[in-house]
Amino acid sequence: MSLLPLSICLPLVQCTMVPKVEDKPVTKSLSPPKSGVLAETARRLENTRDEEQSSLLLLDEAKEALEWRLALVDSAKSSIDIQLYLWHDGASGKLLLDRVLRAADRGVRVRILVDDFLFNGNEPFVSSICRYHPNIDIRIFNPTSFRGNPLGSSIEFLLNFVHLNRRMHNKTWTADQSFSIVGGRNVGDHYYGLDEHYNFLDLDVLVSGPPVREVAKGFDLFWNSAQAYPGALLSKRAKREILEERRARLLAYLDQEKGGMLRSFPTRPKDWSSEFARLPHTMAKGKAVFIQDHPDREQDNRQLVTSLGTAVGKQSRELILVSPYFIPGKGMLESMEQAVKEGKDVHVLAPSLAANNQPAAHGHYKKKRKPTLRTGAKLYELRSQPDKSVRMMADVSPVRSKIVAMHTKAIVGDRTRCFIGSMNLDPRAIKINTESGMLIDSPELTADLFSMLQKIRRSESVWEVTLDERNKLRWSENGVNFQDEPPAPWMKKVTSRIVGWLPLESQL
Repeated sequence: MSLLPLSICLPLVQCTMVPKVEDKPVTKSLSPPKSGVLAETARRLENTRDEEQSSLLLLDEAKEALEWRLALVDSAKSSIDIQLYLWHDGASGKLLLDRVLRAADRGVRVRILVDDFLFNGNEPFVSSICRYHPNIDIRIFNPTSFRGNPLGSSIEFLLNFVHLNRRMHNKTWTADQSFSIVGGRNVGDHYYGLDEHYNFLDLDVLVSGPPVREVAKGFDLFWNSAQAYPGALLSKRAKREILEERRARLLAYLDQEKGGMLRSFPTRPKDWSSEFARLPHTMAKGKAVFIQDHPDREQDNRQLVTSLGTAVGKQSRELILVSPYFIPGKGMLESMEQAVKEGKDVHVLAPSLAANNQPAAHGHYKKKRKPTLRTGAKLYELRSQPDKSVRMMADVSPVRSKIVAMHTKAIVGDRTRCFIGSMNLDPRAIKINTESGMLIDSPELTADLFSMLQKIRRSESVWEVTLDERNKLRWSENGVNFQDEPPAPWMKKVTSRIVGWLPLESQL
């Protein structure tokens, strides 16, 4: 008997295998309630704009990004739908989980759809929530069948690579089908200014109006898809005591941290009426369209990429591309070159190695610097130690992170139109994962986004990268040029270099 099949099977028999789904309930988004602060504010906003327009608020600071999520959860009266790639267990994760549980306690229906990436190991708790809280349901997108053993899951991943390699990268947050947050943030401390090691510059948009209905339909499509696995079936070890014990730990943690890590945020539900009352005076107006890819790989026509390509082609004067993992393919480079030939100014903002949380992606980005510059585009790299005004967007008191990293995904055209969403400009986002985002035609909101990007580009927060007369890369800082890549931790340098040698570009 061959020892190879046995060596493969041994880790698997130590795993729990989830059962096949025989009959999964189909649920749909609930209509907006007739009362409540969210529905009432949405109606007031509707009276301030044209019928086809939406109300839009840029969320470019970490503090306000978490505050508005808390505000939606605390104010919801009938439903909360959350779709994410990651939900990390940290200060922000505990805070949001507690608030979601409290919303469900008061009768709000909560649906949470999370990708399975890095999720393995939380099965008993998730199943306990789903089975013993009547108002919360959780589903996992495209999970591995073998649970509880990372080695077993890894073997399954390799044996079923094409199917399991496709991840749900969408990020939406909707309450009472009255307001949605769409953008790049998951749940995790570095998205909300609370990570001492690194915090992100990131971007979302709060929206009310016609796109919220499309976000709701998009959520339903994913929620009821064959790829969404019921959390109640993930574990046979679900117990009411597990849910009760976790809730007690949450309360103890939040009581401890209300004067510490979380002192800038309310650790108990609050009345956000005054914040919502200001929205008619602070939200921009414009047309917005929500777009997303299809959950089923066989039916996916890469809707988001197609829509973005059409939108980008309409710009006549200026195009700004912002991506933390910028790995342009041949087609994108040709499009950029053609845009420059047509007289358009093309700018790219990406992170330096020190400001990139994924050095593996940087290993292939750095090979694209020269091709990008040869198109005629201008290239800027974010520094990991930006100036105070930029750092204030990423950090939230009392935290001052060691570095500021970049997670912003945006496209700005002619300072009147923009895209804000989950999609990086890399092969994985363009060809493999599912993505979502908002195409926005609003000079007012786009002006806010352009102003934010200008603050970054015109400060001591970036290096401009150019080619010298010898076709060598050159970084500029305060009028001083140098040809060595900006400093970064040695481990990032090693990782970046090794991965850059490997033929992995299509997977990044």
